[in-house]
Amino acid sequence: MTKGSFAEMNCPIAQTLEQVGQWWMLLILRNAFCGMTRFEEFQRHLGIGTNILSQRLRQLTDDGILTRTVAPDDGRSFDYRLTEKGLSLYPLLVAMTEWGERWVPNSSGARIQFIERRTGRAIAGVSVRSADDSPLRPDEIDVRPGPGADDKTHELMQPAETRAAISTKM
Repeated sequence: MTKGSFAEMNCPIAQTLEQVGQWWMLLILRNAFCGMTRFEEFQRHLGIGTNILSQRLRQLTDDGILTRTVAPDDGRSFDYRLTEKGLSLYPLLVAMTEWGERWVPNSSGARIQFIERRTGRAIAGVSVRSADDSPLRPDEIDVRPGPGADDKTHELMQPAETRAAISTKM
């Protein structure tokens, strides 16, 4: 199956990938979280072609992840700023950074560290937590279809034994 679009797939992961799954998108967002706002800044830092950067910024803007406004200090330039929707992607980028530092490390040490401004200490990191705030492992969580689930989601959420029994009957 080749990836043309995930727009028709009834899955929150597929829908997220549809909006930010292209590799340049996440790097543009990383730079936006680090304070970059101008096309020229993104282009210079990322080394991305101007045509691709234009397309990605347009998509992020069209999808409501960034806003594009005329720069107050230069009417010929635009500022790209994270919206509330864009800001809510921060835990995803932190989790990806943590994963990369752990599983694809640099031999000289961490490349990116997250420090709480108020305390000057490293943050605790991203984790999945229970209602009482204790950390949970994947084997401690059941995933169930919700009210918006379609047949494919229900199939995905079936216990492995049920899926195996169904596949042997075919």
